[in-house]
Amino acid sequence: MTSRAPRLLVGVDGTEGSVEALRWAAHEAARRSAPLHVMTCAELPVAVEAGLIGNGGTTGSAMDAIVAEQEAVNQRAVNLARSFGLDIEVSGDTVLGAPAYALVGAAHPDDIIVIGATSHPGRLTEVLGSVATVISHRAHCPVVVVHGTDRRDAKIGRIAVGVDGSPCGDHALMWAADEALRCDAELLLVHGWTYPYQGPRSGAGDARDDMKLDAMRMLESCSRRVKERAPTLRVHSIISEQSPAKAIIDAGKEADLLVVGSRGHGGFSALLLGSVSRTVLQHSSAPVVVVRHH
Repeated sequence: MTSRAPRLLVGVDGTEGSVEALRWAAHEAARRSAPLHVMTCAELPVAVEAGLIGNGGTTGSAMDAIVAEQEAVNQRAVNLARSFGLDIEVSGDTVLGAPAYALVGAAHPDDIIVIGATSHPGRLTEVLGSVATVISHRAHCPVVVVHGTDRRDAKIGRIAVGVDGSPCGDHALMWAADEALRCDAELLLVHGWTYPYQGPRSGAGDARDDMKLDAMRMLESCSRRVKERAPTLRVHSIISEQSPAKAIIDAGKEADLLVVGSRGHGGFSALLLGSVSRTVLQHSSAPVVVVRHH
């Protein structure tokens, strides 16, 4: 079996958001000394296909035009990534199919998928769930969702990770710790709690005080595990009496990268049900890494 180096796999559709995702992915590839692979997807819009079929037409010529258009988008993106002057290997291809499933299917567990938050190539995906949401809940590798058009070419200096003591949160915590160690970045552990507290209970006194104490103990336990894994890492903690998603989003305003966990629900639950990770994806101003726990 031939081994393959982990790569940054970025989805590009020609929108401004996907170009910023490309820029971020290229610089992350350089930071990791990893290859960058640019993917575009050719998909016949549902409305067009239905109209052609209803009029007795064929979709062949329309599909050929879409493929040619996306191949041109892919080549421009590859050329742009190479123009950044980074010492990285850049490749690209155009595939047929829905963007979310094509990207997930192309990725290996050691890869990292990067996509822009504003990418929305199909009306159907807008109704059922964004491309970023579908990928983050189904991919078997970390997924980075890049927000806005800020230039994020600089070194990553602070990483914030949401923790809650669950196996899903612990998996994201360890990934964030390894990433902070690799980047020589500060790691910020963020825990939001609300009354009544949903975490483990240990006391029998005043409910609110006991719940706050339990939340603090959980956060301290997470900090100890990080220190055991990476003793030299700079680690700080924030506990906030507000929803976990809002606590993470607020912390992200001063961070270069946010990390959240996902239980990786499949099917319609991944598309329709709300979650902390989905809320952070929608409202964060910083790039968000979703680490799926299997």
